[in-house]
Amino acid sequence: MKQTYTLLILFTLIVNAINAQTDLIYHIDSGEGAFTTNLDGTSKNLLASYTPSSSSLANDIEIDANNNKMYVLDQNGKNLIQYDLNGANNTLIYTYPTNPRDIELDLINGKIYHAMNGEIFTTDLDGTNKNSLITYTPNATNFLNAIELDLVNSHLYALDMNGDNLTRYDLNGNNSTTIYNYIGGTQFPSDFKIDIANNKIYHISRDNTAAEIFTTDLTGNTKTVLTTYTAGSSLLYIDIELDVENDYMYLLSTNGGLLDRYNLNGSNKTTIQTYPGNYPKDIDIFKLDSTLSINNTESNQNEIAVFPNPSSNFIQVLGINGGKKAYAIYNTLGAKLKSGTIQENDKISIQDISNGIYFLIFENGNSLKFIKK
Repeated sequence: MKQTYTLLILFTLIVNAINAQTDLIYHIDSGEGAFTTNLDGTSKNLLASYTPSSSSLANDIEIDANNNKMYVLDQNGKNLIQYDLNGANNTLIYTYPTNPRDIELDLINGKIYHAMNGEIFTTDLDGTNKNSLITYTPNATNFLNAIELDLVNSHLYALDMNGDNLTRYDLNGNNSTTIYNYIGGTQFPSDFKIDIANNKIYHISRDNTAAEIFTTDLTGNTKTVLTTYTAGSSLLYIDIELDVENDYMYLLSTNGGLLDRYNLNGSNKTTIQTYPGNYPKDIDIFKLDSTLSINNTESNQNEIAVFPNPSSNFIQVLGINGGKKAYAIYNTLGAKLKSGTIQENDKISIQDISNGIYFLIFENGNSLKFIKK
């Protein structure tokens, strides 16, 4: 019993030390490069710089902190470049035959989901082993612009900017379902983000002059408008990111070159960053209190942990911050056995699963290994 309490104290001290560190926003500004700031926009740190041109225009950034990598999508150059998190050691991962639009990382299965004009496909993290999921003919009413992964429920969401639709697929590209239609051509969707734990999708849509930020549930119903703004030459939101734990959403405006932060209910707008290059394209929020991944589970067991482990009846997660976290339990063959939401001190029953090794996987792809005995 004394050893158990000692472990609990150790976990608490380590988690508190982690949480005292600074969370980061990774920014892509095509007029400057990739840099980080704190979540309030302070302490800017330039990582990689370049000059935008007809053959070089960064459009997206994604973070794999557990492998110390960031991925930058060059839309004009039709390349995906991998860097170390400090901006060093750039490596060409993939060259596209036509313009790429978006990427998402599946760090559970070691995959990159790519969206380019005409196709959504996966590769391994090193760009090899391409697997085509969805093909289409780009035209005035069919143009996929953004994708998001729901790894808990095994779904892929694709935003059709020209057709004004948000469509949900299985992760293998099967079983398409239209989740939301953006008023049949009078509105143009810009971006969306999924909050699995609270069963919400956050949407950005606009017409030629007016725009709104709103939520629906994961099936596209129960619309709630959070805030409206006048879209124009000085303000046009193209990217949305969520920090649910701190009750914030971040909205990136390519027109005007700024990053605004709101509360999740649409109140308390604050501009936290202006971009000297005036070509901001994307941000990615990295939370230091949730850096676990299946690729680095062992080295992180002392940061945030499953307890007791091994266990026969139930597990708890030590070191969860904020509100509810969506999770799923997978076996070593990749089959999902159960899912739900938890928060600090909640117990997950594992009495109904067989003895063996399992992975507790969270909505952002982070994971913890545990043993059922």
